[in-house]
Amino acid sequence: MTKRSIGVLIIAAGYSSRMHDFKPLLPFGKTSALKRLILTYQAHGIESIYVVVGHRQEEIREVLKEEKVTIVYNEAYDQGMFSSIQTGLRAMDDTLSAFYMQPVDIPLIKAQSLERLYEAYESTRKGVIYPTFLGHKGHPPLIDKKYKAQILASNGEGGLKKVLEAFQDDALHVNVCEQSVLMDMDTKEDYENLLRYEALSAPNKEECLAMMLQNEVPPHIIKHCEAVEKMACNLHEQITCFNLGIDKDTLSAAALLHDIARKEKNHALVGAQKLRAMGYDAIGDLIATHMDIDVDVNAAISANELLFLADKLVDEDEVCGFEKRFARAFQKCEGNLEAQRNITQRLNATRMIISKIEKLTCKVFPYG
Repeated sequence: MTKRSIGVLIIAAGYSSRMHDFKPLLPFGKTSALKRLILTYQAHGIESIYVVVGHRQEEIREVLKEEKVTIVYNEAYDQGMFSSIQTGLRAMDDTLSAFYMQPVDIPLIKAQSLERLYEAYESTRKGVIYPTFLGHKGHPPLIDKKYKAQILASNGEGGLKKVLEAFQDDALHVNVCEQSVLMDMDTKEDYENLLRYEALSAPNKEECLAMMLQNEVPPHIIKHCEAVEKMACNLHEQITCFNLGIDKDTLSAAALLHDIARKEKNHALVGAQKLRAMGYDAIGDLIATHMDIDVDVNAAISANELLFLADKLVDEDEVCGFEKRFARAFQKCEGNLEAQRNITQRLNATRMIISKIEKLTCKVFPYG
């Protein structure tokens, strides 16, 4: 099976009455909600893209005139979303084996989430694959075409959810790490929340937690990462007025995820590779140096140095200061000369970073 056999049904036919604006054409950066979804599915490798229109269909047709999509008009769009799903499903190519059911008001779905659903469908052949984020079911479901007849035969009472409830034994819930599967835009406030989410340069705290759980990070390590993140943000606050160009969102995420591969050998490098594979190169670059770092005393303070230092000021989930932390480390490695040499190098790097902060701020470093 290839993605050529998978389609997507984007429902963009409603009135957007609660939004008091037209959802499909609401701007996200340089594009619109609808075009954003089309681009995402194209990036995922989906070629069979169906857009169901109704209200203000002429505007959507004009916007999509250069796009490689199939536009399907639902004359009964005033009867609600389920009628649009049925209309779109009737128009779909019979050679397709499954389709994503994508409401236009959940526009920030990411290709990584879609890939997780597709891989689960390909490996299990379950009839309905749902994305879940921290235990909450989201959109879009990936639905096998074997349920086409049941969907078309429904009178619409209870919508698609009611139809699919009959096939719970053939359903699979797949954990994803993107909160966007839960984020719709029924209201102006919802839309503003989506804009803030889109503006983030890194995964938020909930998404970082989902990544750690997906990678089976033990609870005590999660607590350590949360303590390091708090410390990293405190350090950033001390120097933020000096405009060093350190992105707080990226630093925060890197601190939360720095030990995502703690159980692995060379966990800093393995963790960095994991984040880069997810598309977060900047976070991976920070994680790569959280254990060992070369400090240039003449260069400006870097995000890598802040993460390295924050990690050295926290022992498990206790803020203990670097002297106490390194004393414990030396004690654990007593008799292991190579390990003690490595610890000494890290201690020296820690002192150098602290010296850089004190020189910059003209204040005594508060975490001894």
